[in-house]
Amino acid sequence: MYAKKLRLFSFRNIPYADIELSEGINFFLGDNAQGKTNALEAIYLFARGKSFRGARDSEMAAFGSDGFSAELTFEKSDREETLFYGWSKKERIRKRNGIPLEKQSELLGHFRAVLFSPDHLQMVKGSPSERRRFLDIAISQCYPVYLGLYAYYGKILENRNALLKDMQKRVRSDTELLSVYSEKLAHAAAEIYLYRRRYVAALHAHAESIMKELSEGKEQMALSYQSDIGFLSDVHEESCADPAAIPSPDVAESAYASLLSGNTEREIMAGTTLYGVHRDELQISLCGINARDYGSQGQQRSAVLSLKMAEGQLSKEICGENPVYLFDDVLSELDEGRRGFLLSGMKGCQFIVTGCERSVLGAHADHVRFISVKNGTFEG
Repeated sequence: MYAKKLRLFSFRNIPYADIELSEGINFFLGDNAQGKTNALEAIYLFARGKSFRGARDSEMAAFGSDGFSAELTFEKSDREETLFYGWSKKERIRKRNGIPLEKQSELLGHFRAVLFSPDHLQMVKGSPSERRRFLDIAISQCYPVYLGLYAYYGKILENRNALLKDMQKRVRSDTELLSVYSEKLAHAAAEIYLYRRRYVAALHAHAESIMKELSEGKEQMALSYQSDIGFLSDVHEESCADPAAIPSPDVAESAYASLLSGNTEREIMAGTTLYGVHRDELQISLCGINARDYGSQGQQRSAVLSLKMAEGQLSKEICGENPVYLFDDVLSELDEGRRGFLLSGMKGCQFIVTGCERSVLGAHADHVRFISVKNGTFEG
């Protein structure tokens, strides 16, 4: 899979752009605040369904404009496809090959991309929410139904927390409604948990192999998934090396239901839901030591690099084609060895990279399509 053309109108600081892309390495070259990241944001919009910066649609429209449009043409193994996304104060339009799409989820699963930005370098040493977010975004690209499932879980959790808060304040006491919310939350939590556990089990194998190669055998990387139903495993932290250890859907749902129903008084006192997948953690270990607390900066960066490369390899394994790799000014944050490993280790893949200097590409610069970016215009 590779992106062939990106067409933008009134997107951020880009009044109009018609950008042709090659199958190999494409480098958006220019100073800061010229529009390089904005173009990546538009491309990733078609992979994730929304801005990776957390922006609302209205915030992606050029200042003073009534809306924006973005269109991406990309090549898959057997055909060419086009996705369109447009927003105005009157309507939101999504299309696939010219055919309107009603739901945001219908936009997902057709074009897949792995994004690597400087923010991701904080993924290992950041909060658990960063690692959950990494999993949720990666899973939703391979399994678009997951996005709706997680949104449903979030809505039930919001309603349940509001009720618990009211019961804490003694504004109302509705144990029957709380029981209904608990039942629905347990069912959704079990489904999300199983998606994550299966994904992490597969991700573990790829990340372990990549880290071993990256460190020339000096570092051993392992992933473990920590959840409130970890007691179902033989170990406190659920090892990802053995996919057979993953419980059945019925067992997982029953475990969540027991936690929620058996701790009602405690949750009422807290005024919030104390159990569920919104609390889970992906732990990353290097040579048996928690990378978050004890890994050096170099080790942590190698761990993130291994995870992002593993994400891409797993995307191909699940969906049958390589995703497009988007690197937002991240090469300058890596040393020469890691840059070379990244660019040479993904042969046959398309890269769309942003940066201020050609030198970050090293020897790869001879085989790159350079696109100059200045004041929202793209040339090259």
